[in-house]
Amino acid sequence: MKKVLVEMSGGVDSSTTAAILLEQGFDVRGVTFCTTPGTTGGKSARDAKLVADHLRVQHSVIDLSDLFNRAVIGNFISEYKSGRTPNPCAVCNRHIKFGPPLLDMADELGCDYIATGHYAVTAGGELRRGADPQKDQSYFLYPILAAPIERILFPLGAMTKAETRALARKLGLPTAEKGESQDICFVPGTDYAKFLRSRGEDAVAAPGDIVNADGEIIGKHAGIHNYTVGQRKGLGALGKPMYVKQIVPSENKVIAADDNQIASDESVIEDAVISKTRTLNIGDRFAAQIRYRSEPVPAKVAEIDNANGGLTIRIKFDAPVRAVSPGQAAVLYAGDAVAAGGVIK
Repeated sequence: MKKVLVEMSGGVDSSTTAAILLEQGFDVRGVTFCTTPGTTGGKSARDAKLVADHLRVQHSVIDLSDLFNRAVIGNFISEYKSGRTPNPCAVCNRHIKFGPPLLDMADELGCDYIATGHYAVTAGGELRRGADPQKDQSYFLYPILAAPIERILFPLGAMTKAETRALARKLGLPTAEKGESQDICFVPGTDYAKFLRSRGEDAVAAPGDIVNADGEIIGKHAGIHNYTVGQRKGLGALGKPMYVKQIVPSENKVIAADDNQIASDESVIEDAVISKTRTLNIGDRFAAQIRYRSEPVPAKVAEIDNANGGLTIRIKFDAPVRAVSPGQAAVLYAGDAVAAGGVIK
């Protein structure tokens, strides 16, 4: 009997994942990661334990709060202070959910596979989009291209969210009616600026100047951590609609421009990873996705640099793309398969 370690967050998706694998004949072991210091995982861990008891599978809670604070929250804070817009879900997938702690635990338990409740597909050594276009999470999952993808299972990849919840109800899972989790698990609500302020002065950038493309001061900003490329809100009255074109942390300034001036015809992607099933060559064409909810756009590989220990890819878009934001993920798709991904530089 094959053994699988299931990450159980206490939500309906991971709960249903464990139930599906159990019905498929796997020996299921559940694990919940505690990411808040001084706790035992809170309600998420309690809900996961309820499901594990309902399914009669083993369950444990692992404290990864120190690593989470350093690798995910630390990156989140430093990126905003550097004038970039971080993608904490992708960072968490790289370091926590599919990182060494989980793989080491799977090995210690003798598990053949690890599984989560993500909506994506692993097949033939590739990462592919999930069947539900409204829930597809392959964009955030690109870091698993560097992991042993043949050991990763996503049982919900072929399902819609509605089908998942219906199955959870049919199986009588305690989490069947549980609501959706928030986008950034460690930020209450959606006010990331408030979260940064709560972390103290070291997490918040000082106020400074807003300038136009000619370098003329046209306003004041409230700290570069409050802004992202393409943003209009928060710039104040500048006489006409203007948008953030660039953030310059070394000079503590925000450059604002007209809407037609904030498009880019290329992007540089750093810390990139490539699917093990593919080779990447200059001139190769892909559909590039630069935000979670953005439509992929045609692009080609213009340059590949692996000189400094990390892979950097420069891509050129077929047509200028609005608001390409440093710090966000850029993922290259070949059809529905993830060919490569990295962080926009």
